[in-house]
Amino acid sequence: MRSLEDELREAYRAVTGTVREQDLPGLYEQRARRRRRSRFSAFAPLAAAAAVMVAVGFGLVMPELLSAPGRPAAPTAIPATPRTTPPFMIIVNTPNARRPLVVVSAATGRTTATVAVPRKGTVWFDVAPTASGTRFIVAATPLRGGLCNPTYLYMLTLSASGVPASLRPWTVPVVHAEIDSLSASADGGTLAFVQTACRGPDQQIGIIRGGRMKTWREPYPLFADDLSLSAGGSKLGYAESAVAGRGARVRVLDTGSAPGSATAASTIVYTYPAAGRAPSAAIGPDFTTMYVSWLTGYVSWLTGRDTFHLAGYRIGADGVQGTLFSRTMPGEMVSLAGGQVLVWDPGVSLYLVDPVTGKATRIRTAWTNAWGIFW
Repeated sequence: MRSLEDELREAYRAVTGTVREQDLPGLYEQRARRRRRSRFSAFAPLAAAAAVMVAVGFGLVMPELLSAPGRPAAPTAIPATPRTTPPFMIIVNTPNARRPLVVVSAATGRTTATVAVPRKGTVWFDVAPTASGTRFIVAATPLRGGLCNPTYLYMLTLSASGVPASLRPWTVPVVHAEIDSLSASADGGTLAFVQTACRGPDQQIGIIRGGRMKTWREPYPLFADDLSLSAGGSKLGYAESAVAGRGARVRVLDTGSAPGSATAASTIVYTYPAAGRAPSAAIGPDFTTMYVSWLTGYVSWLTGRDTFHLAGYRIGADGVQGTLFSRTMPGEMVSLAGGQVLVWDPGVSLYLVDPVTGKATRIRTAWTNAWGIFW
């Protein structure tokens, strides 16, 4: 029987043997970023960033909202091996630019389609990939109005060639404020989010499932980010830190628990080093592996840059079960693409990291005015 390490290593080698820097002409040169600590800096101050749910009651999107480029490139298929990276990336431009989503082939780096926002006066700002590799929950919000703006959620479905097949309202309710750090279950039937209350300091950590919303309160000055929803939607991991303070941890919340306190509904599975700042975390969909990162060192841009620390662990019901690797490298945050580990160094490059050894392969990935890269 193969161990978890053997399966992860095999999947990593399959992907790094397919996705190479020289194969990604469309991902070069320009500067972009994935998720920064303040996703909504374009809309409101850092201390508040997000949303509550409302009803979508919006009809089917008109066909002209879904378009392929004039001469779309024929995508190069990535082998369908376990835990490979998904075949398409979704690029979100800076909301102020009012640009459509961009669909990019991960194998060729070429744009396969663009998707305009369906509601006038709104902009795309967040995406939650599902396990299928061709279905994404995408979020839009009005550019003007502040944190009490509603969030409109849609399910974007791509064809095998990366051309949008449909864009439909995801579910009811709609969210009555801006929500952050979206994470979807494998089938896209459950969505997790963080909402910073528009009329108060506390956050709400929530899920939407079957048209119903459930939330747990995260009291100020605690701050939740980097949500990871399990494949079945029963567990929700997140990084928790204190606003303007040190000390951070990774918690796992039972989504079957009653609404109320996030602290009471969750358990701590990892505590960051005391000197660490800007904690980031990503937990695999089966909740057997966890990858965490943090920054140390530099405080002023005049003296140099941070030191980025990345570590991988095996986890279980009682927390960390063993260490996979620990290293330093360029970067700012960690995420997952399928079963692969991604490290994003904003404005510079994306790294595909071996989920067992921590060996990093650089993929220069960026677009003009990019706000986020979702893979």
